[in-house]
Amino acid sequence: MKRMIIVLFAAIITVQATAQAPKARVGVTGGVTIANLYGEYSGVNTDYSSKTGFTTGLIVDAPIGKSRFSFQPGLHYIQKGAVISETKDQKVSYALRYAELALNVMYKTPGTKGVQIIAGIGPSVDMNLPSKKVTKLSDDSKSEETLILGNEGAAVIKGIDWGLGGTAGLQFRNGAFITFNYTHGLRNLVPLENGNDAVRNSCMAIRLGWLIKNN
Repeated sequence: MKRMIIVLFAAIITVQATAQAPKARVGVTGGVTIANLYGEYSGVNTDYSSKTGFTTGLIVDAPIGKSRFSFQPGLHYIQKGAVISETKDQKVSYALRYAELALNVMYKTPGTKGVQIIAGIGPSVDMNLPSKKVTKLSDDSKSEETLILGNEGAAVIKGIDWGLGGTAGLQFRNGAFITFNYTHGLRNLVPLENGNDAVRNSCMAIRLGWLIKNN
């Protein structure tokens, strides 16, 4: 818990400090996520199904000198997880929730008719938020169970995650943008690793956003 608070505090400081840079622009984002868990558990390929969710957050876009590059940290609420089993009678899923700090370096083309192509890459760190195991039955009823996250014996999944993400999209003259993002989890989320057991997050996101004009 203490480690999570420290990382989250560092994330807020990073975003706030970047926002003070000359010509930096603050932006808001929101969108849809398509997430999954991939790997091997108990000697068997997970072969889970993807789970949809949503994401929302704040970014700061700070130009790097006079180049076409910018540093773009962002702090997002993001839903991840997977459908771990599904039959005609019930569907069981892990609804994972994170506060994600993404530290991207972006490149923007000169632009044609007020539209720029943007692309970037960077690391991310995810601080775990309360997450659940959700069971939905064929009669549309459902039950929820809090997931224990961490490194202890009772934990189902490790807490803090980290990965590498890529972004591509379009930015318009008025500051609006649309991006496609993919984050590849790098941390093995199996709490008590056994042999080749390794399960990791993967998440795609389609985001709409707007960079507020800096006066």
